Amino acid sequence: MLLEGEVPPQNMHDAPSLRSVEVQDDVRRAFGWSEDEDLSSARAMQKALEYHVLWNPVARLTVLHELRETLVQAKRVVIIGAAVTKKEIDTSRGDGVVYIAADGAVGAMDSYQKLACIVSDFDGANYLEKAAKSGQVIVAHAHGDNQQRWHEAIQSWSSAPTPPQLILSHQVNPVIDGMHNFGGFTDGDRALCLALSLGVRRENINLIGFSIKNVGVWSGTTVAEQKMKKLQWMNDIVAELGFGQWVQ
Repeated sequence: MLLEGEVPPQNMHDAPSLRSVEVQDDVRRAFGWSEDEDLSSARAMQKALEYHVLWNPVARLTVLHELRETLVQAKRVVIIGAAVTKKEIDTSRGDGVVYIAADGAVGAMDSYQKLACIVSDFDGANYLEKAAKSGQVIVAHAHGDNQQRWHEAIQSWSSAPTPPQLILSHQVNPVIDGMHNFGGFTDGDRALCLALSLGVRRENINLIGFSIKNVGVWSGTTVAEQKMKKLQWMNDIVAELGFGQWVQ
């Protein structure tokens, strides 16, 4: 994460490595997706929340700073992927441990007490909805084919008795004020990019529930065949960042 006054290298954004941003173009080419659509969704999200009483840029920046403090001060940051089991979560518990959940994987948690944030592109279905309406921090990601989902979600969440706290992310090359490109592509590897970019020490990060063998039970809304292809990209990104040993 860049400090105030620092100038990011071209195309680095807030990402922990140049490759973790460059891969986003590779993924778009592989799936035949358009950066223009990603950009349109991101800018629409930015505009929708520009003057929002809860989620305006100043409020979001405050949440980001608080999240960074939570993560860097933790003894261990455990990132939960969609293939996680309850046993893995139980085994990972300990003093000073906090969690980052990849979207629907938050449904595997019995309690949000140690949950630092959820990284989500709004595929987490009821698991995400429940956590959002209990006031959790959500790193809300805009891309080309989720504009309707994020629009419906923020409409729903804004009227909740305990609305979530938001940080906005995107996956395009242009810099967008009030949003962040932390790098990565799937919620899981983007969560890892987030932790690294916010300054969490590598040796303090564990990954659980990351698999390329099957679609995780906590994946929420997904297309299985396409998801399996996405998981290969996830694996490449995680490996490039030096955490390939955590993927099963």
